[in-house]
Amino acid sequence: MDNLIEYGEVNKFSKIIGPINIPTVIYGWGFMEEGSEVSIYIGKPINPPIYQELFFHKGFTLKTKELSLEGPVIKIDSKSLNIFDSENYEMFHPKSWKEVLNFKSRFFDLYTNLPRESAITPGTEHLYEDYIDFIKRYGDLFMINFLKYKITGDIVGCFFSLPNPFRKNESEIYDSLEAFIILLEKEHQGKGLGWLLTLYSGKEAWDNNISYNSSPIEKNVKHSIRIAKKYGQKHKRTHLILEYSI
Repeated sequence: MDNLIEYGEVNKFSKIIGPINIPTVIYGWGFMEEGSEVSIYIGKPINPPIYQELFFHKGFTLKTKELSLEGPVIKIDSKSLNIFDSENYEMFHPKSWKEVLNFKSRFFDLYTNLPRESAITPGTEHLYEDYIDFIKRYGDLFMINFLKYKITGDIVGCFFSLPNPFRKNESEIYDSLEAFIILLEKEHQGKGLGWLLTLYSGKEAWDNNISYNSSPIEKNVKHSIRIAKKYGQKHKRTHLILEYSI
């Protein structure tokens, strides 16, 4: 901690925010809060409370909390998707892994719309390929979904789920995932398209025998928390994001 603070001072940083946890398979923001579910799961770091206690003692403060809403995947029929005024939009997922790589530049264009607190990986040089390699190894193409604006042909949104390699069903098939990242062009926000992406991805998961889902949601995004609970998700884990002002 002393070295971390000294590094920030030498480089004239104003804040230290985190932690960002590695390795990749157990990545994610934050220190796990006491009382959280401790079963191992993709993107859910596990640690004893002593970690955050030591950081608080050193002068770090609580910036925010990330909640994990988890539960069984429910069946979503096509009629649920028709409630959206989406005639100008088309949902699709790539037909091959080669095609997925063609969307890299557009992914990063959309990635810049994320709030700073939601951008898990600050170094993005190989970020896209890392996501794709991981999904390819433990999941499938249905976990990658894009939204096209028909009028211009532009990709204006995407939804990536990450497979959870720590749980299998009776047939030894991975059957759970994390609804990891949703991106939407700013001018297309506020139209219900984020929820359309979410429901479409949920339907794709159900149709591909995924039975359990976890959704990380920042504590202040009350609307998303209410919707997740409406669909049977329960608050299982909390991770603390800390901040140190230099």
